[in-house]
This record gives sequence, C-alpha cells and structure tokens, in this order.
Amino acid sequence: MRIGTYNVEWFDRLFDNNGDLIDDGSWSARWDVTKAEQTAALGHVFNAMDLDAVVVIEAPDSSRKRDGAVALENFAARFNLRTRKAVVGFENNTQQEIALLYDPDVVSAVHDPIGEPTGKKGSSKAPRFDGVFRIDVNTDAAPELITWSKPPLEVALKTATGAQSG
Repeated sequence: MRIGTYNVEWFDRLFDNNGDLIDDGSWSARWDVTKAEQTAALGHVFNAMDLDAVVVIEAPDSSRKRDGAVALENFAARFNLRTRKAVVGFENNTQQEIALLYDPDVVSAVHDPIGEPTGKKGSSKAPRFDGVFRIDVNTDAAPELITWSKPPLEVALKTATGAQSG
C-alpha cells in the first residue's frame, strides 16, 4: 500500500464555501501565483504521486459553513484522482486541518478518535483530541484548561481484502 503526506500551503483558499474549486485567474494566497496555476499544479502532483491514501496537511477547513471532505472530493473529481474519498478529523480554528484522501477501491477510512470526550471543565485524564485537559502548567496550584489547536487525525482503515488497523 502506498501512503503519503502532503502539506498543501493555503489549500483552503482554493475553495468557496460550497467546496467548489475557485479555478480562475485571481491571486491565490501563494505569492505571484494564480488560483488556476496552483490548482493545476496540485492536480498534477496528486496524480503523479499515485497514492492509495494521502494525508493532507492544511486541508480545506470544515466548520458549520464549510465541509473539507466535500472540497477534497470535488478536487479529486476535477483531476480524476484515484484518491477520491475524504475523511476529516476534528475541526479546528486554524484553517489548517488534517484530512485523509483515499482510494475507496483499495481502503476504507473513518474518523476513529480514541478516548472519552470531556466537557468544557476538562479532565485530569488524557481526553480525546477534541477535549479539554486540566493540568497545572505554571505551578500556581490551579490547573489550566488545555485544548489542541491542531488535533491530529485518527482514522481506522480497512483494506479491500479485509485487513484493518487496530
């Protein structure tokens, strides 16, 4: 199985709120590069990698107004990629989310966070990556509430032959 990672700088800026590519002559967030140029280059690179699954760093964001998986699947359709299904983990506020784009003929994937969710008051036990962790980080005997700004992506994978991650 071929798995890779790709940090696509400002990938989010190439999509509108519906998850459609903005594939035109307007400037991308990259210096002196149009959205059409960046989109075409990314399509070429994703096709050339020919991976079974690729972890996309700085993936299109998900929020109540946007769906990063839809955006990635639209991108994959535009460039006829084998990696045409997407799964996104926990949302964050950085517009630098982590997603998995994969070939559904080779593998299936679902977001599979480990641990129990915590409330806003937190827990002293290690919470899921969308939870709040209470720990005294400045030795004032009062625990601070710690949250992840960029939670990692946790997925369960199952191959077409039935093998699965543990």
